[in-house]
Amino acid sequence: KPKHPGKREAQGLAPAIAAADLAKLPRLGEPPVVPGYDDRFAGVTGVIGPAIGWSGALAEPPFVDRRRRYPLIPRPEPFGDSLRPGERFRYDVTFSGNPTGVAEAAVVAREPGPFGSADRVRLEGFAKTGGVVSLLTTLTYTIKSVIDADTGASITTQAETERTGLGRDRYREVNTTFGGRGYVEIHDKRVDDKTRETTLRKRIPVDTFDSLSVMAWVRALDLAPGERARVYGLDGKVLLRVDVEGKGKTKLDPMPGIGTALGLRSDDVYELAGTITRVDSFGAPLPGKKVYKMRVWVSDDGRRIPLVLESDVWLGVVRLILTQYDPPQDEAGAGGDDRKTTPAAATR
Repeated sequence: KPKHPGKREAQGLAPAIAAADLAKLPRLGEPPVVPGYDDRFAGVTGVIGPAIGWSGALAEPPFVDRRRRYPLIPRPEPFGDSLRPGERFRYDVTFSGNPTGVAEAAVVAREPGPFGSADRVRLEGFAKTGGVVSLLTTLTYTIKSVIDADTGASITTQAETERTGLGRDRYREVNTTFGGRGYVEIHDKRVDDKTRETTLRKRIPVDTFDSLSVMAWVRALDLAPGERARVYGLDGKVLLRVDVEGKGKTKLDPMPGIGTALGLRSDDVYELAGTITRVDSFGAPLPGKKVYKMRVWVSDDGRRIPLVLESDVWLGVVRLILTQYDPPQDEAGAGGDDRKTTPAAATR
């Protein structure tokens, strides 16, 4: 349907500019960029020709805009097709070489969205302390995440943390709802001597994922040696910036037993390295906060199985070593045997 010309167009005048940030109506939030009036914005509604009249008078002389703006960077490439229902990963967790617990992550199911919306994928994660650490305290962490089946964008996240042992027992539940990329609502419930509940709503960088989505994104990266990628992650109420760089094919020695059972050689591995930085809502690093380093070794084949994950913490290095892998449902069904893949089962 052709657009009826406005009053200014009927008079042969250029359309008025409503706002400098391309908004059709004024708003209180700071614009991500100040577009200006160059050729890049030719044809964009609201940015046609220079400002005239009162708008032009108010723009002279130009002023220095010192408002902070949210980072405007390209969104991550869609990685939803790399999430195949049925895949499950189990890791042994070591701290400075000492066994400290187990961790699991799984792609549970792909489901249609409500009211005819896009499909969704359910992810689940679990971690629990063990070994010497469990003599002092037992920490159990469970996370359930729902993400877009195409882009991988986070939709909702529920994380529960329970601590028992020496000292007070504590329980925390954080429910996060992503209102599109760039806005989040967090409901935080803490239970110790008393119950406290808070609700937080804030803006965040547009490409922010939850913890499980970040892991899935890192796994799906196909970076050439030296190529870099960046994404933002939300862990509870803590905003993190994850920078990853491709290191190329490398040799993993020793290769985990499950890797050998899956037919991988020690040089069938691709290494990714990066940093994890605490940032504010504008993506700026928080002063005085430690920047953590991480390394990930994935199988250099179509499966992209994370074999070993490593990150430094305050007093040492946390290392996750794959001990069990369940293939996707389609592969398990095709093979006629949907048993868990473990080193012992693979050698029988």
